[in-house]
Amino acid sequence: MNTKPIPIIITLAAALISCVVSIVQRTGFSVFLSRLVIVVAVFLVMGTIIKMVLDYSFRTLEPPASIDDQLDGVVPDAGDIEQTEEIDTTEDNSLESEEG
Repeated sequence: MNTKPIPIIITLAAALISCVVSIVQRTGFSVFLSRLVIVVAVFLVMGTIIKMVLDYSFRTLEPPASIDDQLDGVVPDAGDIEQTEEIDTTEDNSLESEEG
């Protein structure tokens, strides 16, 4: 699973919510900026921790190799086996049954 954008998405969503709340409350620029910086820093750390936890969980939950992949390691491909001439045994069987 691609977890690279998770911290960025979480941080941007928190920053958007912080901006909207600050605009609705009509705060001053210095308060607006300090809230934004704190929210971005906190949620960037939280997003990074969430990403690390997800990476660890998905690494341990990887499915085992498929049966086809396991069999390819044990049984050689058909191209690797030398082709032998087919022996026609129908004549031998018919002679034995007549003698028999």
